[in-house]
Amino acid sequence: MVNNNQKHIKLAEASLKDFIDRFKDPILSFFSVSPQHWMMLHKVVISYYKNETISKSQLLKFIERSYVTSHSYINTTIKKGYFKILKNNKDKRSIFILPTELTLKSFENFILLREKIYKL
Repeated sequence: MVNNNQKHIKLAEASLKDFIDRFKDPILSFFSVSPQHWMMLHKVVISYYKNETISKSQLLKFIERSYVTSHSYINTTIKKGYFKILKNNKDKRSIFILPTELTLKSFENFILLREKIYKL
């Protein structure tokens, strides 16, 4: 029981440090504003890593907020330079959302640090 408690304490402390460190990076801090922002970051980056495209309309549906709110979230990330848009050559009405190099670097640093933090 004591060993289990110690393990839980270490995991909780690691989780707290992880959360605090996230706010030191302005990009990760921005995406930590709400669960929808955090999910949006992961969805776009994972799609990028998988060499898949994610359209703005797909991302709007994924966020699961009102159209206006979701649209605002996406547009803000583009204005801040965290996401970029790529026009769809096959369908001019559609655009793809991609992470910028800055966002990828922050995210990669974050996940590599998480890997270290959670190895106890």
